[in-house]
Amino acid sequence: MKTNNLISYLYAIAWSVTLLACSSQPDKQARRASHTILIGVTQKPTYPDLIKHAIKPVLEKKGYTVQLLQLDDQHVFNQTLVDGFVDINIGQHESALNFEKSNNPKWKISPLITVPSAHMGIFSDKYPVATVDELKQAVKPGDIVAMPDDATNLPRSLIFLENLGFLKLKDSIDKFAATEHDVAHNPFGLTVKTVKAEQIPRILDGIAIGVIYGDDADLLGILDRAIIREVDESDLFLNTFVIQDADRDETWVKDFKEAVQSEEFKNVVENTEYRFHKYYRPSWYREKWGIANEWGK
Repeated sequence: MKTNNLISYLYAIAWSVTLLACSSQPDKQARRASHTILIGVTQKPTYPDLIKHAIKPVLEKKGYTVQLLQLDDQHVFNQTLVDGFVDINIGQHESALNFEKSNNPKWKISPLITVPSAHMGIFSDKYPVATVDELKQAVKPGDIVAMPDDATNLPRSLIFLENLGFLKLKDSIDKFAATEHDVAHNPFGLTVKTVKAEQIPRILDGIAIGVIYGDDADLLGILDRAIIREVDESDLFLNTFVIQDADRDETWVKDFKEAVQSEEFKNVVENTEYRFHKYYRPSWYREKWGIANEWGK
């Protein structure tokens, strides 16, 4: 299917998360003239909710209209940005974006700013333990550990488990491209099972350990049940807003970034009325507001 036909089809089936109610959208030039920002988002409500409560009100005070377009397929998700059908998107971490760009070298898109994110965690229904040390004492050879099968989050999960001491990856490899076949040492005799990320919470009662996306766990109400949550000092796995490189110096981009860095944004994130106070805060946020990631899980 040609890109234009595909985009037309996506617009026909997409629904609005906030203000978008019409069946078609003005082009990019018209959006600029009307101070409209069209944001591509994924199917999950996690970051649309963050936009709705923490970003949209700030931008509206600056005179912008904020609209959201929900997309699904990851490649199309970025292609709509490349083609200018949306102005900015959120729904991926920088590592995933880098992987996408390596397969699409003509794409001229890059991160604008990271936001607090619901990091992945280690979960277990089989072993109701509170710490990683207790989990290590409980697991048995042959126990299944399920992790996402996609090309960016499988290595991420393996690195997570390596950092916790559950396995050791080969020294000679690029760990950010690792698969289950690159495990050099498996001291606990775990069986690695790779499945679609969204299936892991569904099979948690039939396995020993599940590595689950933070936003999936959050939406299912089990985020606080994580035995431990991922630590990401590099911000590489934090969700990020992505823009076209050509737009980086545009006024609306500067206003958008200021909105994310505003006190109003911080106040929503830290408000316990919302879910975001449980999320992993990026380095810029911790430095600007002096608020640490206080939890060890």
